[in-house]
Amino acid sequence: MGLRIHFTGDDVRRVTIAQHPAPMWEIERSLRALQLPDTGAATAPWRAWARMRLPRTAHHLLTLVPPSGPCPDFLSPIGHAADLESGLEQVLSTPRSLLNRDMEQLAQRRRLPVWAQDVGRGSLPALRSLGRALRDYHQTVVRPVHRQLAADFDVVVGELTQTLSRHGLDALFAGLHPSIHWNPPVLEVGHELFDEDVYLDGWGLHLVPSFFTPTNAFCVNHQPPMTVIFPIVPREPWHPGPGPGRARAADTLAALLGGRRAALLRHIAATDGITTTRLADSAALAPSTVSHHTAALRDAGLITTHRTGTSVRHCTTPLGLNLLRAQPGGILV
Repeated sequence: MGLRIHFTGDDVRRVTIAQHPAPMWEIERSLRALQLPDTGAATAPWRAWARMRLPRTAHHLLTLVPPSGPCPDFLSPIGHAADLESGLEQVLSTPRSLLNRDMEQLAQRRRLPVWAQDVGRGSLPALRSLGRALRDYHQTVVRPVHRQLAADFDVVVGELTQTLSRHGLDALFAGLHPSIHWNPPVLEVGHELFDEDVYLDGWGLHLVPSFFTPTNAFCVNHQPPMTVIFPIVPREPWHPGPGPGRARAADTLAALLGGRRAALLRHIAATDGITTTRLADSAALAPSTVSHHTAALRDAGLITTHRTGTSVRHCTTPLGLNLLRAQPGGILV
């Protein structure tokens, strides 16, 4: 069983490889991995550590994302969001019709609590709670391994890109994953739940490596290009959590700026720009309190603030980044 993806001549020339991890896909994949008994020795230390640190709000996410089988499509949007905030914006701006469709499909498989039904209706408070849960989960159990994940991802993508450019499509597909087989012009993606033919007809194919995808590859087909997500193994086991050097770094920066301002500076540095509202949600502070602290950080030359429409967006300055890098543990992103 599986999907048989049929290529045309145009599709063969439109194979692309993701250049960065997709934050929302990694959230969805990692939520599944947490609920499985064994997803590989390389991520075992992370699973044990993450299960102990799982924030209370993340239990809502476990209602939506089972260990296997379908989950709401809107939680893992197709796109090129390179950072968490952009991915969250895609999720939270999902049209109400799609929210309703996804939650109705989920309700056919399990009984949904009231808050989940409210998400399906596009309730703004429910969506804000969902966004907070996704952000809490990512910052608690995914962000601490971001450096390792990104470094491993860069190595894998570099190898895949080199294989494609030097040896062509046959060599690329031959080495992706045991569940993927290339019988030109058909790419077979094995899967226990699906048995169908898919015709690209010029859509092209986008390949996304994923460390949290535990078993076989799978593909999504909401809009072009067709996307195939396939498992890869970290180069060495992930050992998350701050070590002594990182703990000292946090204390040093807090002593210099104050605990809240140090935390806010780190939040801002971990994004390509963040609004006051989202920064307040991330730090669990009132927007007025955040505005007070960002004014002090701005006056110190550590951040800049630019207006975008009706909101303002904060970014770290070179001085702010240098201050973070000067700490014994570096920037915690």
